[in-house]
This record gives sequence, C-alpha cells and structure tokens, in this order.
Amino acid sequence: MAKRPDRVISEYQADENVPTGRQVARREALLHAATEVFLRAGFAGANVDEVIVKVGGSKRTLYSYFGSKEELFTAVIRDISVRAMAGLVDESVCRETLHETLLEIGDRYLTVIMLPETLRLYRTITAEGVRFPHLAQVFFENGPARASRSLARTLEKNQVTWGLRVQGYERAAEHFFGMIRDDIHLKVVLGLRPPPERDEIRSRVASVADLFVNGCCANRH
Repeated sequence: MAKRPDRVISEYQADENVPTGRQVARREALLHAATEVFLRAGFAGANVDEVIVKVGGSKRTLYSYFGSKEELFTAVIRDISVRAMAGLVDESVCRETLHETLLEIGDRYLTVIMLPETLRLYRTITAEGVRFPHLAQVFFENGPARASRSLARTLEKNQVTWGLRVQGYERAAEHFFGMIRDDIHLKVVLGLRPPPERDEIRSRVASVADLFVNGCCANRH
C-alpha cells in the first residue's frame, strides 16, 4: 500500500530533526573550542568570535546549535561536569565493604577535582557565579550535587549490609565529599600549592574513609 503524501512529508521532517554524524561532530568541535575560550577568559571576557575563528563558520551557525552565548557556556559547564562525574555515578564504584567503596569513590573524586580542566572551571564559576547564578546552578547540579546523590543512593541501598546508622543519606554524602575536598582543594584553587600527587591522594582519602566509617556504622565501640 502506497504511503500518503502527508505521511511521507512528516517522516522526512522527523529525519531532519535527527542530528547527522557531521552535525554531531560540528557541535563537538564548537563545544571544544568554546571550552578553551571560556576557561581562559571567563564568561564575561569570552568572545564568541574567537570560537568561530577556531572552528570556522559564522555566529548564525554557532547560535543554531547553542542559541546564545549563555547557552553555549551552559553547555560547556554541563559537558565538563558530566564527564568529570561519570565515574562516580555508576555501579562500578561499589565494592564489598563500605570502607573499600569509600576508598574507590574518594580516590576518583579527589583526582577529578584536581584535574587542570576541572580547576579552571571551578575558578571560572566562582568568578562568574554571583552575576550569573544560573551558570553556577548548572555546575552544582551536574557536579557536586550529582556526586552526592549517587553516593547517597549507594549508602541507602547497602545500609543493612554495611550496618549503617545514618540520619539522612544525602547529607552524609555531602559530609564525605566535603571532608575529601578539605582545605587542600581551596589551597590549590587559590594557587597556594600544587595539586596532590597519587600517594597524598590515597593517604587523604584513607583518612577520610576511616573517619566516615567510624561515624556511620552502628556497630562501633
């Protein structure tokens, strides 16, 4: 049976709404270039013309993908945050015991927040967040809050197995990541010291994991 003309047209239109491989690659190239520009110049100081120079095309093309300068920066924030937190929001981090799980999560988290790209994003958001609270919210929801929610789900799911006694799993998760960041994150962000090496990361995470386990387990002495 032949397709009705209007049905054929609607199917072609639906196909046009699906990004092609070339469109996806183009968007990724624009996003990569924008990341370099925004993390170097900040939101207010960044010029989208520089993004276009790096990739080619026009403002019309760029805005057809992202809509505006703010939406472009929002996409950059979300992309970096989601990639940074990717290893913290899946079941691969869960180990047999609470202590082993916290060592794995803490190691990944402290390593991620000390990466050059993550530090530059944090500094940029700190500088721009008061003037552009929406951008700060995007960063927080896709970064720190996402990590806390994931750990909270893991703690609640294993509360019986691990013998936990916790009043509020999300708050407990926030406490854990707060202890992991400690003063060392602020010192690195301020340029007072370099990021920690692997041995220091492991030592700090082990110390926090010990404190957390002793504070959260019901069968402690």
